[in-house]
Amino acid sequence: MPWCESCHRMVEDDELTDEGGCPSCDEPLADRRPVPWHFKFLLAATVIYLGWRTYQGIGWLVHHA
Repeated sequence: MPWCESCHRMVEDDELTDEGGCPSCDEPLADRRPVPWHFKFLLAATVIYLGWRTYQGIGWLVHHA
């Protein structure tokens, strides 16, 4: 789905103008908005944290069961 930099929104393929521009501002569109590096970092940190908490929970269950 194309991204309009000036409107800051994604444009559906069926909304594009005949030239392939934004229907609101008629600017040319970028392919996609890149995913920010800090979102990727947050996602990786969350996976590591939840993995560690799962390890701790399993260890607690083994010692208290």
